[in-house]
Amino acid sequence: MIWLDIIGISEAGLDGLSAEQITRIKNAKHVMTAQRWLDALQKMGVAAEAWPSPFADVYARLESWRGEASVILATGDPLWYGAGSALVKKFPMDEIRIDPAPSGFQLAASRMGWIMDGVTTMTLHGRDIALIRREIMPSARILILADDATTPQKTAAELVALGAGEAVLCALQHIGGEAEARAEGTARIWAKKPPKIADFHVLAVACPAVIDGFLGRGAGLPDSAYRHDGQLTKAEVRAMTLARLQPVAGQLLWDLGCGSGAVGIEWMRGAHQARAIGVDCRADRIKIATANARNLGVPNWQGIEGDNRAVLGELPPPDAVFIGGGLSRELVEDVLARLKQGARLVANAVTLESEGLLIALHQQYGGRLVRIAISHAEPIGAYHGWRSAMPVTQWQWVKTDG
Repeated sequence: MIWLDIIGISEAGLDGLSAEQITRIKNAKHVMTAQRWLDALQKMGVAAEAWPSPFADVYARLESWRGEASVILATGDPLWYGAGSALVKKFPMDEIRIDPAPSGFQLAASRMGWIMDGVTTMTLHGRDIALIRREIMPSARILILADDATTPQKTAAELVALGAGEAVLCALQHIGGEAEARAEGTARIWAKKPPKIADFHVLAVACPAVIDGFLGRGAGLPDSAYRHDGQLTKAEVRAMTLARLQPVAGQLLWDLGCGSGAVGIEWMRGAHQARAIGVDCRADRIKIATANARNLGVPNWQGIEGDNRAVLGELPPPDAVFIGGGLSRELVEDVLARLKQGARLVANAVTLESEGLLIALHQQYGGRLVRIAISHAEPIGAYHGWRSAMPVTQWQWVKTDG
């Protein structure tokens, strides 16, 4: 039985709703919405309440209303960074009805003349501004649900820091309403002196065609992209490691013995909403890895200081595991016991002792064993020659049974 209506509301407010939607709102026993719509609802004779703070309290509130006619008025498309995105994970769809309004992103794309399937959409509402760093690419078109009036200047500063100062920003304010307005300028100018902009806006960012030194989302970023103390999986080996781990949207990676955090960071950069937890026994490395993650646009990377085996029981089940440090048979067996169907395990070794362990594990469990030897051209006087890096032995295993 449907008892919960989630209705999208545009900047036009209640005037933008259909007569049938208005009837549902008036007949509901409970109504919840943003603070700015409460007065209009009261004038319509509807007693409504505002979103709770913190938002997580909404689940218990709705649970207490379960089975009673209830309406939530959310902004735009409730499933596009809206309240509905969280609620559909908590309540079955046969109890919910969702009526989306045109999203601010759709309206912004129409104002900019941008084709939606070529646009990156993201929200910075209540989120770290560093998230924009992952999206800054040559010729990228980005639509951002802003946090408040300071978002354009903060975004401009990030663009300038990454060499995209010529990016054009357009703040589309109160989009879809009578007070709709726009302000436009370059990142270089707005980073120093932005115009006055309303809190409620969508920010459109058009990146320049050329950004010197930009970092793509593919695996194998240059080693210079990371701060490290030598504990770093080098670029070419890292690219091969990520190819075997196979980043998937929304999936979780354990990066055990994470060092600089490079493998987990590139896992998160490589797939939408991919998650990574890095474990290292040294607090200074966790601190460096955390800084690397923020600098490379994945501030939600999670670092845990501790022994690999000691913390495994505290971690949610992974979809992939990389063992880059602290390799031992006991650790591998602990990991194998936690893997679910389809999960991938990759372990790298550079010492003879660790290589011997991987050979033994391959003989026992199967999988794929590879030896990676990389050479780089380096100057030898007036000429160049090949300098070989230490070879890396890599074992890959996939859980294919129950």
